[in-house]
Amino acid sequence: MHLLPLLLIFLPLQIQAQNLVVNPSFEQILPDAVVVPCEFTQYSYDFPRRAADWTGFRDGTPDLLRAAENCDWLPSVRTGEQCLGIITYLPADDVGQRTDFHEYVQGRLSAPLKPGRKYQLECWVKMDSIVAKTHLAKVYTPKTPVVPLESGNLGFCFSVAPFGQYEVSPAAVAHRSLKPQVNFPNIVESRGQWVKLSTSFTPDQPFQHFTIGNFFNDLSTPNTLPESEHQRITQKNKNIPAPSDKIKRVTYLCVDDISITPLEPPAPPTSIEKALLKDKKYTFNAGVLFDSGKDELRPEATPSLDSLAAFLLKYPDIVLGISGHTDNVGADDYNQDLSERRAKAVQNYLEIKGIRADHLRTRGFGESRPIADNNTEAGRQANRRVECIVLKQ
Repeated sequence: MHLLPLLLIFLPLQIQAQNLVVNPSFEQILPDAVVVPCEFTQYSYDFPRRAADWTGFRDGTPDLLRAAENCDWLPSVRTGEQCLGIITYLPADDVGQRTDFHEYVQGRLSAPLKPGRKYQLECWVKMDSIVAKTHLAKVYTPKTPVVPLESGNLGFCFSVAPFGQYEVSPAAVAHRSLKPQVNFPNIVESRGQWVKLSTSFTPDQPFQHFTIGNFFNDLSTPNTLPESEHQRITQKNKNIPAPSDKIKRVTYLCVDDISITPLEPPAPPTSIEKALLKDKKYTFNAGVLFDSGKDELRPEATPSLDSLAAFLLKYPDIVLGISGHTDNVGADDYNQDLSERRAKAVQNYLEIKGIRADHLRTRGFGESRPIADNNTEAGRQANRRVECIVLKQ
C-alpha cells in the first residue's frame, strides 16, 4: 500500500547516487569561504579556495558564479544557486599574448573509473552574450569592444593523479599536446539557454580526476563568427597597441550539473588464456595494475591477475616471463628500477596464488623497448606496460 510513495521518494536518490562527480553542481563551498552573488573571480587562487573538491590553475581565473534575482546578467543558474564560469575561446591576437587565453578547472571522482567499463558523461552549459560582455568589462574596461560568439571544443581530460597548478594552461597544453579523452567538438548553440551535452566513453585507465576546458587552439575551434569578420578583427587588432583596446572575440561558458555515471556492468575481460595459448603473449597496461609511479598493485588489478594465475595453474608446465616497461619520462635509472619492481610485484602476487617461483622469470627493461612513439601521450601510455610471455610450454 505504501510501496509506490516510497519508490517515488527513493528512486531519484538512487539515480543521483550513481554520479561519480564530487560536487557536480558547485553548490558546496569550503569552510570559511564566501561567494558574493553577482560577482566574478578576481584572482587565480579564488576559485580553488571557494569551490569544494574543485581546483584551478595558475594562468586562469575561472569563476564560481552565484546567481541572484537582482543580478541582471545572472538571475539564476540551472540547479541551486551556483555554477562554473570559464573562458573557452579568446584568441592570442585579442589579448596581446603568444597563446590563446583559455581557462581550465579540475574536478574529482568519488571512485576511480574502471578500465573497459562504459560511462555516460553529461553536463549543462550556457553561453549568454550579456555574461560575456559583463565579464570582459570587469577584466578590462567598460569601453573594451567585445564580440561574444558560440564555439566548440569543450573537452574533458582525464588523469589518474591530479594535475598540479602549473601543469595546465594554454601554453602547457600546446607544449605537452595534452588532449581530452572526451571532447564536444561542435559549436554549442546555446542562444542564452541551458543546453545539455551528452556522450558515452570507455576509459583505458583508472582515472579519478578530470580537467574541463578547450584543449585546442582557437584557429581550429569551430565558431559562429564568419571568417571575413575574423580577418577584419585580426587585422584591426594588429594596429591597436593597448591590450585593453583590442577587440575581444570571446566564448564565456556557464557550466552546471556535471555527471559521470556507469552505463553497464564491466565488459568481460580479454581472455588471457586464449592470448597466451595462441600468441604466447599478453600485455597489461601499467595504469590498470599500478598507480602512477608506484609498484604496489591496485585492488582493481586483482581480477586480471587472478585470471593469469588460474591459467598457470591449469597449465602447470608453462614457464612465464614477466617484463616491466616504462615510457621515457624521467631519469633512465628511475625508469629501470620502476620496471623491475613492477615485474617483481606481479611475480610475488602469482606466487601467493600458488604459482611455482621456478616457473616465473622477471626482468625490467625501463624505457629501452618502446612499442610506440614517446612523443605523444597515447604512445607513452602504450609504452607503460607489463608483458607476460610464454617461455616454455
